[in-house]
Amino acid sequence: MIERYGHGGDIWTAEQRLGVPRAELLDFSANINPLGPPESVWQAIRENLSSITAYPDAKSRELKTALARRYRQPVEKISVGNGAAEILYGILRMLQPQTVGVVHPCFSEYAEAADVAGAQLYGVYAREEDDFLPSREALLDACGRVDVMIVGHPNNPNGRLLPLAWLREMAERLRARDRFLLVDEAFLDFLPGAQTLAGELEQHPNVVLLRSMTKFFSIPGLRLGFAFAAPELTASIERELPPWSVNSLAQAAGIAGVLDLAFEARTVEWLSEERPFLTAELERLPGVKTYGGEVNFVLFRCKTPNLQEEVGRLGVLIRNCAAYPGLGPGFYRVAVRGREENLRLLRALQQAIEEGSPACPTP
Repeated sequence: MIERYGHGGDIWTAEQRLGVPRAELLDFSANINPLGPPESVWQAIRENLSSITAYPDAKSRELKTALARRYRQPVEKISVGNGAAEILYGILRMLQPQTVGVVHPCFSEYAEAADVAGAQLYGVYAREEDDFLPSREALLDACGRVDVMIVGHPNNPNGRLLPLAWLREMAERLRARDRFLLVDEAFLDFLPGAQTLAGELEQHPNVVLLRSMTKFFSIPGLRLGFAFAAPELTASIERELPPWSVNSLAQAAGIAGVLDLAFEARTVEWLSEERPFLTAELERLPGVKTYGGEVNFVLFRCKTPNLQEEVGRLGVLIRNCAAYPGLGPGFYRVAVRGREENLRLLRALQQAIEEGSPACPTP
């Protein structure tokens, strides 16, 4: 397994393990928008290179104003950090929970952040036969037990959204116990029509919505994330974040990107074409089963031995999901990319499966 540090996109480790120069690897292991960064972001970076000679705005005021305009939220409800992960760790450090609930399978940083905060992890396991959508009853039961409940909306690695009514019920059950709901919406910008609690934070002052600009605008090397919450909770979150954590170039890139609605439209159009295509073609491969989702990555299962390594030697990097609690060997995740890149992925998978046969029975 290539994921030495628990995440996709580790092309340095892949280069060492596979013997393929990282410049020659086509990376499907990280869920990054292949259309980005948009030209508006590149231009903002070029125009602000000289800003690195001064300290950045510690309050990210212009970026918050742009986010407020784009998402129609008051500035007082917005906190900004050096990636959504920084805000996640800050929130748990602030709340000091005894127990943190998660839904397996899920993003590994939830458990890491809980561990750093000294909290015990409480896991709800979604079932494969339900396309890894957890049951409402299990979610509400967990909300009666934990201090902080973390859910992905959409969830990583399977891409499923939760019904808005369920999120409301979870928030209400937790609020009745003076506890908190953290909704990770890192991929929600890929689904602009998806439902969110963003317009209901006054009714749910115990809710934090986490967002990431890394994936949508293809800037993982810059690191940029933000969160929506009620003003009092937002102020508490910001006290946990270090000063100057968002550098000048990240702030400039964020301002340009978030106001580039033409880029959003292109992304939505691309995803509406390429995700159905990739999912359908994956299903045509011998022994491959995909799981329902709506966003820019696809979870699938195939029992071909060493599939990640075999396609990796063909110059294509996929995410091995064996280490995810609730999954195990044979589960993989691939990002959705452009048509030619998706075809290259499919050819590599086809070759690896054929060379690994007869070991790939239908799951």
